[in-house]
Amino acid sequence: MILDLFKKKEAGLDSPSREALQQAELQRSRMDLVFEGSVTSIKGISSSINSIRKDSLVLDVYGLSKGGSLTGKYFACYFRIREGKTGIGFYSFRTQVLDIRTTTNGGLAFVAAMPDRVDRSQRRRSMRVRPALHWFEEIMLWRGADRIGPETGDALLGLKELSLGKLCRLENMSAGGLGLHLDREFCRQSEFCPSLKDEFTVYLRFAQEIRYQPREVWLSGKAVRVLEDRISKDLDLGLQFDRVGRTSQPTGEMQWLPIPDNVAEELISRVFEWHAALARERAGGVE
Repeated sequence: MILDLFKKKEAGLDSPSREALQQAELQRSRMDLVFEGSVTSIKGISSSINSIRKDSLVLDVYGLSKGGSLTGKYFACYFRIREGKTGIGFYSFRTQVLDIRTTTNGGLAFVAAMPDRVDRSQRRRSMRVRPALHWFEEIMLWRGADRIGPETGDALLGLKELSLGKLCRLENMSAGGLGLHLDREFCRQSEFCPSLKDEFTVYLRFAQEIRYQPREVWLSGKAVRVLEDRISKDLDLGLQFDRVGRTSQPTGEMQWLPIPDNVAEELISRVFEWHAALARERAGGVE
């Protein structure tokens, strides 16, 4: 019995958690660090693993010039690693800063307690965020599937209407779909009365470049949630992406290809970056 307890104590971090950290170290994965707002208002703190010790992690820290007040404070860490040839895994953990040191090149390093575990983040399809509209240069939605070169004037809504925020709102987006709130007046003016499995085409053009992610995306999918408020008659509409439009290099024509597991690879890293940015904003508060 005593030997069993000793073995459990020595076992420490479970094998999948340790493997995730080892891969993060090997791949020099970026780790976003989020402290509570009462700890610091500084945003954009990131790191990478310098070394993994028996009971601690040494993290090279970026976006921070001084960190003495952070010793003893707890933080959440979000990171991703490559898995297999094309897969991406999302992970997070919570731990404590044990010590802060100056590196040989003048930077900062956190010595952090080894976390109790490393959690695989929400499944990619369910990692929903409410993206800021200034992260887009355009959003357009048309009725009908696999639209090829639809006219702007034929769109049900666009970024202009969403930016007004009165009659329609972008509630959330993930790599698997998006959610909209549509005012009763919007539905009346647009003669829009959706049903489950109605099909739509979505065009997204983003304001910022993100490595390995396209700047613009064509998606097609169907309504999987249509909820009408019994009093206001407003609608909550949920769309699931099931096809992505890609331009064929030889012909220049749009080809609509199935999205495996309804998770668009063209959006995975971008949604993860949004998720981390919003987490930093919530933790840092308003400066």
